[in-house]
Amino acid sequence: MVFDKKKLANITVSFIFVIRNFFFLIFFPYKGMRKISLEKDYWQIVFIFLLVFIYFKLAYFLRENVYPAIFTFLIFLVNFFLMIGFFYILGKVFNRKIKKRVLFFTFSYSLLPTLIWFFTTLFFYFILPPPRTFSLAGKIFSIFFITFSLTVFFWKLILFYLAIRFSTGLSFFKIVYLIFLFFVWYTPYSVLLYYLKIFRVPFI
Repeated sequence: MVFDKKKLANITVSFIFVIRNFFFLIFFPYKGMRKISLEKDYWQIVFIFLLVFIYFKLAYFLRENVYPAIFTFLIFLVNFFLMIGFFYILGKVFNRKIKKRVLFFTFSYSLLPTLIWFFTTLFFYFILPPPRTFSLAGKIFSIFFITFSLTVFFWKLILFYLAIRFSTGLSFFKIVYLIFLFFVWYTPYSVLLYYLKIFRVPFI
């Protein structure tokens, strides 16, 4: 019983740390990602992945999805570990001291903008289902959503860069080079997922 209470307390603390780190990434991305690169509490990753699964579950019920939530979640895991493997293997070319643990934590937390954008689009899909009109209100909503999406996209790029920076310790130009190589590989792969109707927008 004492063990269970202690374990529950540890899980609760991990959940609080996830919330704290999320806020750090919103207001202090550099400081937040540096702190995350030192994390060793894997329960935090469990909570993040649980949020991802909850999204897929909600999307399956609210939208006309071909594939069940568990399948899309498994595809997400494959994509996630492929991404980590890509930067780990190529990063080793420039720095052999790269740790997979740091990559795992930083890239997991870099999913925050992705989760926010996908949950937001799901919310708008629920309250304002398509087709949407070309009225003034519709145009205002479109402008708002495009602005919101661009903001989240640039925030995602910042966290993506910082995740690689603190995971590999590489210079700016080497990181940009690795990101370029990643998108050269990932773009046709994401197109394949699109045509298979698994992901319309890459979940990375």
